[in-house]
Amino acid sequence: MKFPDPDTVRSALESAGNDVHFVHVTKDRKIVIARTTKGAFSDAVVPLPMLLVHMCVTGGGPLRHSSTFVHIEEDISAGAIGVIPPGSKGEGHWPQMTAITIAISVDVVIESFGEAWAGKLKSKLMSQIFRDPLVEATMLDVGYTRAGSISDVGLHYAALMIVHQLLDHPMEKSDADRGVIPLSAATLDRINALLDANIDRHVSVSEMAETAGISRHHFSRRFKAATGHSPLQFFIRRKLDYAAALLEQSEGIDVTTVAQDVGFANTSYFTRAFRQHFGLSPRVWKTEQMRAADSSRR
Repeated sequence: MKFPDPDTVRSALESAGNDVHFVHVTKDRKIVIARTTKGAFSDAVVPLPMLLVHMCVTGGGPLRHSSTFVHIEEDISAGAIGVIPPGSKGEGHWPQMTAITIAISVDVVIESFGEAWAGKLKSKLMSQIFRDPLVEATMLDVGYTRAGSISDVGLHYAALMIVHQLLDHPMEKSDADRGVIPLSAATLDRINALLDANIDRHVSVSEMAETAGISRHHFSRRFKAATGHSPLQFFIRRKLDYAAALLEQSEGIDVTTVAQDVGFANTSYFTRAFRQHFGLSPRVWKTEQMRAADSSRR
């Protein structure tokens, strides 16, 4: 795929509410770099055929991002780096910040790293915001180059170096993470009670940590050690299980109402998440449950 010309890219960014400081598109239309500022906002994550690498330069705050490959909820600050792979769909909330973004055509990545790059990237980086001094320095360098003075060769080199670092950077657990003590069953019961009582809204990790009586950072690590899922992933699954129960118990209820009852503002995202969790869309799942119930009554 090829990106639009620089004026079209700038116009699209400005239409989305960004203050655009800098945009450069390579002549082959395969790589874009932009530096923008935008206020806090919530929006859908639209599937795009490109690899996106974002880095917060200034600003920051609470970030929530839930999509096909990524489930993140944490506070970010300058230097925080996030990756969005091609085809991501979902929704999220982002804080006010100035960010540098590099968009790389999948063609460029495949040419340099082969078809296996996507699986390697997802397995290492998809559920975390991370920091990497080499990636940070490179993005700052190209992101603050004077307009008109950046070379296409230089940007290509920078983009491929960043991808190489992302793919080869060791993201394994530290020795401290290996020794994390899982949350107790009693604490998990308290968390589950909190989630069930607030199934119709978003419960933050900070609220869960407060209920558990430990710091937010230690809570997330100990929660994942106990459940195998991040707090956000776990809560989404619990919402979907509750939604399935509503669909099964109420014959006349519609999917939009169920989505709202379990705190999904976007019905399309709810349907995708439900299908990913149960293997069927909510409507098909409800139909199958009704058929099974009818058969059991005969």
